[in-house]
Amino acid sequence: DEERDALTHRIMFGGDEVVEAKAGGGSATLSMALAGAEFADRVMAGLSGEANVKECTFVETDKVAGCKFFSLPVTMGKEGVETIHDYGTITDHEAKLIENMMPDLIAQATKGIEWAAANK
Repeated sequence: DEERDALTHRIMFGGDEVVEAKAGGGSATLSMALAGAEFADRVMAGLSGEANVKECTFVETDKVAGCKFFSLPVTMGKEGVETIHDYGTITDHEAKLIENMMPDLIAQATKGIEWAAANK
């Protein structure tokens, strides 16, 4: 599907699109800052006792075979993450995207785990 592929590419390379639009004069840091601030607000809502605070986050889990970490929807509460949810039903196209990115995701997570262990 041409529209799906174009949208997928735009999502994956949105940061590049911002840099290009700024003619090399900056990056997408404000977009990342806004996303971080909105996520922090949702975490604080859960910690404050708001019910059913659900967001996606990169979390340690055994829900995805071969991955120690994966980005999944979670429900947050007063103690932090209360429930890690499955990512749900996906299309064959989405399954292929996940399969293709798994080696890099596993390598990146391993690199982060090793760095954290060496820098305690």
